[in-house]
Amino acid sequence: MSTKRHKSLARLPLALAVMTSLYGPYLFAQQADQDETTEESTQDGEQPKQLEKVTVTGSLISRLGFDSVSPVQIITADTSATLGQLDTTSILQTSNVAAGSTQISNQFSGFVVEGGNGVQTLSLRGLGANRTLVLLDGRRPGPAGTRGQVGAFDLNVIPSVILQRVELLKDGGGSVYGSDAVAGVANLITRKSVDRTVVTFDTDLPEQSGGSNYSIAGATGWDFDNGSVVAAFQWWDSEPLLREDRDFLNCPQDLVRNANGQIIDRVDRSIIGNTSLGGCNNLYANTVIDAVTGLRYIPSPDGSTVGPIPGYRPRGNSNAIGGNPAFYQDVLNFDFVGSSHVFSGQERASLFSSADFTFGDINWTGQLLYTNRQTESRQFRQFFPAIDGRPFGFTGVIQPIMPFKSDQNIDVDYWYFASGFNGGFGDTSWGWRFDTTYSRSSGDYEVLAINRDLTGDVQLDRNGGGIPINYLSPALLNGSGMQGLIDRIGQYHTGNTVYTQMVANGTINGDLFETPAGIAGAAFGTEFRRISIDDTPSAFEQSGSAWGQSGAQPTRGKDYISEIFGEVEVPVLAGLPLVEQLTFNGSARVFKYDTVANSDSVWKVGMGWQIIPSLRLRATNGTSYRAPGLYELYLGNLTSFVGQLGIDPCIDWGNATNPNIRTNCAAAGIPQNYTGAGSSATIITGGGLGVVKPETSKSFTTGLVFTPEFANVSASLDYFEIEVRDQISTLGGGAIVGSCYALPVFPNEFCNLFTRNPGNATVNPFNITNVRASYVNINRQLVRGYDLNVRWDGDFSFGKVEVESQFTYTMEDIEQLFSSAQASGFNNNDRNTEISRPALVGSIRSALVRGDYTYTWGMRYVDETDNLGVGGFVTPATYFGNANPVYDSKAEAAIYHSFSVLYRQADWDVLVGLDNAFDKKPPTVSTGTATRFGNTPAFATQYDWMGRSLFARFNYRF
Repeated sequence: MSTKRHKSLARLPLALAVMTSLYGPYLFAQQADQDETTEESTQDGEQPKQLEKVTVTGSLISRLGFDSVSPVQIITADTSATLGQLDTTSILQTSNVAAGSTQISNQFSGFVVEGGNGVQTLSLRGLGANRTLVLLDGRRPGPAGTRGQVGAFDLNVIPSVILQRVELLKDGGGSVYGSDAVAGVANLITRKSVDRTVVTFDTDLPEQSGGSNYSIAGATGWDFDNGSVVAAFQWWDSEPLLREDRDFLNCPQDLVRNANGQIIDRVDRSIIGNTSLGGCNNLYANTVIDAVTGLRYIPSPDGSTVGPIPGYRPRGNSNAIGGNPAFYQDVLNFDFVGSSHVFSGQERASLFSSADFTFGDINWTGQLLYTNRQTESRQFRQFFPAIDGRPFGFTGVIQPIMPFKSDQNIDVDYWYFASGFNGGFGDTSWGWRFDTTYSRSSGDYEVLAINRDLTGDVQLDRNGGGIPINYLSPALLNGSGMQGLIDRIGQYHTGNTVYTQMVANGTINGDLFETPAGIAGAAFGTEFRRISIDDTPSAFEQSGSAWGQSGAQPTRGKDYISEIFGEVEVPVLAGLPLVEQLTFNGSARVFKYDTVANSDSVWKVGMGWQIIPSLRLRATNGTSYRAPGLYELYLGNLTSFVGQLGIDPCIDWGNATNPNIRTNCAAAGIPQNYTGAGSSATIITGGGLGVVKPETSKSFTTGLVFTPEFANVSASLDYFEIEVRDQISTLGGGAIVGSCYALPVFPNEFCNLFTRNPGNATVNPFNITNVRASYVNINRQLVRGYDLNVRWDGDFSFGKVEVESQFTYTMEDIEQLFSSAQASGFNNNDRNTEISRPALVGSIRSALVRGDYTYTWGMRYVDETDNLGVGGFVTPATYFGNANPVYDSKAEAAIYHSFSVLYRQADWDVLVGLDNAFDKKPPTVSTGTATRFGNTPAFATQYDWMGRSLFARFNYRF
């Protein structure tokens, strides 16, 4: 027994070298101190201390050392800070297993995201935040956010001041942790003790305006004879990034070229064409549509009047003819649009306390976390009521198109309590643990809306009181009198979302039996969870009173989950040629959800084969399961009414810049000057209770760990493959109609989810009548590829050098919504190398520790991506009369560099650095090739939008 234990101790540095490949200097300095202490004690004739058993993320079994059959990556907060990653979100979302896919952050101001505006989540392997489980010190905290679609953990609630490290499990963990662990697990480990009170000041200041971050935090601790207490606070403020703060965001252009590389964008011949606002496609307004004739009246560049509106005339757009360039006369930009948010403004305040005490043979740990998050989003939208045009000289209904504010204010309070007891069973190796947690998120969402019953809209105003203000006033059409319009028809309304989660978990853990190869261990347990959601929209929204927006009903539901689980680990062989150690691991979980008719189970098996001291093979194979989330079941059923202009991309498609829309709307037989006049479309959405079924998944990993004795090098190479079946999704009314016409394959299954009147209909020809947008099970998603981690360090006369790198290469990224690629609207299923889904991402960190100074250089790489043929873009034959246009559908590869210097003293330390030191701009692409914010792909969150930034941290210890 003793011999085997010392053999494990001898291998500990090798295991640590790999398992902590991202730990950085702090942990390795700490481990070196421990090794030196052990050596000195042995020389003095004392027995070396026995290594305590630990539980590694991805397993329930306590073991000596950090060996695990599952791939686990460890990231320390202190090391991340030297790279400019100062908050929890940036630490996690820039990890290589996350950076290859879209991550939801403040970058999505103005977009509708699950969890509401300002939520920041983690999606591993691109499989979605709802399939990534986030733990706090091994326990399951609940999600936070607003609106009826709360389901994923919000990283905002974890203050970075308490974060010591993150342990990332990079394969499926359903058998160990239950639902949500489909893509992997992020276990956030907090600091357990604070020797001296510390105050921390952080800042991140872009060279250009907008997007600055500021933080002040403090932590202190108290040690007692039988335990310790830690307390911390943090205040964080993120300034918004505005459109006008960056050139690539402020002026969206078509960016289409001819074969010679010359820009052939349509020329702006509107009233702003010769001003600084000209040529930018930010917002379509200052237009009046005659619903009878289809004519669009725009402000006359020469001030002349043609028609019933003084100073306005019919639009005279033209394609390229006889060598003359294509041009447009629509007004597509306004001076106030530059103030709209790209990154939301956000302020957070957090309090945290933890305690760890021993009472005889029983240990108790407790945690309390409170975070308040306030997010503000400022955007602009269109207002286009259908009104009686006869008082203005028209023969029938007209639609003036005016700008209107679209503001949101979010206020979320998050509470989390945890309590755990653990102890042993006498003199046996067995121990027990009982944990309980409770979390509660309460969020208010205040929205500026348009009161449909004050608009005079002949289709939507239920009061029929006529128009409240002269909509044809130039001040309303051009937005200069917008506040007056808001005062007359605008209305703020507030809803509230409460999400609660209670978890009780009990496990026993110990040795089963001894084999010739070692001691077999096991863990068994049971868990009970209660989750509930109560989203109550305002009475205004419930009554469907918001013009141009879907109404909403309350989303209320709960679920009870009961689970039994177990894990065994058996050493099979040891001490043989090429088999230093062969270990088998197996785990299983049986569960019952109240919202699912039948119980189910998942399993996982793994193998660890220490071939020789320097080479180890590991592999896992297992299944996971995700029951429908509460909002996927209980989202309040609603029927809403949206004007044709608000949902139909085929309206006026002759002037659309998206080539797929032009091609597909023409193929549908819709006239290019179709006005969309007629009744509103009915959108039917709701939860899928009784319709959707749980998701299932399979996960396989295998890898090599190399830790040679001749050098301070550690390396691991892992292959991963995860497939999810029957994914649950709602496609959304706008997304359904838009995908029907905007994807390269037409028609597709999206087109079967809505109804459009035929062109020969006697009433409202070509109008969309209804859209069916409730939650459904879609087909499957598969992702597979390789992770490579390498670390080296060495001591030299001039200091200690550390180099580490992490790269993820994705071989295949299949997303199939319907039965085939063509049915899903694409030419193929594999979305790998599509914009926002690079095949290769990675990072390298190099550090020199010299005396009191640590010099760090970091490099982050994003591979080239291209939407041509892969991501739903097909080069059109013409561009407004220009033959053989050349579209830029490529997001170029990017390398970002950061440099920092850390200076340490006994009572204080200061860190100063530059992120994106060479001011690398994000890529720009042509219109129609990708969803864009400005000229930049909106969902390609791998790229830096802030530019060169100065970051700094100052710690003072009392």
